[in-house]
Amino acid sequence: MAANVAAEYDVFLSHRSPDKPMVERLAEKLVEEARLSPFLDRWHLIPGEPWQESLEQALNRSRCVAVFVGPSGVSSWENEEMRAALSRRVQEHAFRVIPVLLPGADQEAKDKLPTFLLRFTWVDFSSGIDDPVAFSRLVAGIRGQAPGRSGVQKLSAASPYVRQSVRDIMADVLRQTGIDLASLPLGVGATIRTIIRRCQLQYPDLPPEEVARQVSAGRAAAYEKKYAQRSQKEDERYRAFEEWESELNALLRHLGLRDLARCRAINVGLGNGLEKPYFYKDFKQLVGVDLSAKALASAAQEIVRLETHQAEAEELQGVASHAFDLYLSLRTYQSSFFDIGEALFAACRVLDDGGRAVISIPYVYVDQGRLLNGLLRPGGHDLDPDLPYEIADAVRRGLQTLGFEQLGMHTGLFEIYVYGTKTS
Repeated sequence: MAANVAAEYDVFLSHRSPDKPMVERLAEKLVEEARLSPFLDRWHLIPGEPWQESLEQALNRSRCVAVFVGPSGVSSWENEEMRAALSRRVQEHAFRVIPVLLPGADQEAKDKLPTFLLRFTWVDFSSGIDDPVAFSRLVAGIRGQAPGRSGVQKLSAASPYVRQSVRDIMADVLRQTGIDLASLPLGVGATIRTIIRRCQLQYPDLPPEEVARQVSAGRAAAYEKKYAQRSQKEDERYRAFEEWESELNALLRHLGLRDLARCRAINVGLGNGLEKPYFYKDFKQLVGVDLSAKALASAAQEIVRLETHQAEAEELQGVASHAFDLYLSLRTYQSSFFDIGEALFAACRVLDDGGRAVISIPYVYVDQGRLLNGLLRPGGHDLDPDLPYEIADAVRRGLQTLGFEQLGMHTGLFEIYVYGTKTS
């Protein structure tokens, strides 16, 4: 591919035909809102002329290429466009290849891509084609600029997520036991085990078992204070609860769980039973696990035939091994000081061979009537649009390490689902 032809287009939009409506919508936004000049085959190919040659010429006259990945992945011709673009990238470092994830694309579609494409920084529209953060990242990529903080969304001071943090509540509780959590330098990603070990080092005169008990009790108290009385008004899913419930049912059917009357299920991080989907009553057995006794008492009043069990997700103390066909954990794995690796080991232990795990990570907040995408960064009001997907991918990789098969990720209305099947 020649590199000395004057560029006519800011970006070449490489996509599959089934994804054209979404890509054309983005092309219109690039023209109208960003004043950019994209190449879109429907707009620029001349009827009657050889389309392959025209596409090659257009790609050669574009400053960069955006490779769109939809629900059906990447077509063979799109692969040729992409490989030509990558070949040009080797010769011209200023030429950029921008992978773009469209709504409906799952991890399986992404996994089918050539491995060399995966090393480029992605733009993620999986939460919606009108996602302003993703669009600002796409525009920045086309212009060759860092996206900066212009697209960062913030929660208001009135949001229940920022009024008081889990760490602050834990610090108040532990201070009464003589443990000063506020003095410990805890970085991003610190787990409950990290805190316990740091406190054991900080207070060598206290019995290690007692330190562990007090710290775990402090986290339980913090979760109870923040979430035991959580209401429908504070739950984003109640913006479209029936649709969310149908989405979860469809996912379970996709995993082969069609007869819930024969299914033994455990719901880890159940909370107060706020999300009481109708299918909860249909399980052969349903055990709800949470750190908060108060939340579990409320859940037992809401959900028919629920068995409650107070325990940490990382251990599931007292829960029998190989006892369940479904491990369900909704909107728990992103929690403060949560240990994903330990919790997945516990999930693997309690699942029977062939059992399914379904774990979700939220990526939408409702704040003063606004729908905001991302997860809250520790210590502030900023939402990180990439963090939900980073956590979801960590869950997927953890399941893969444990030997789970039929792994997948699905972006739903309000949360990202990660699922897999335990092998024997």
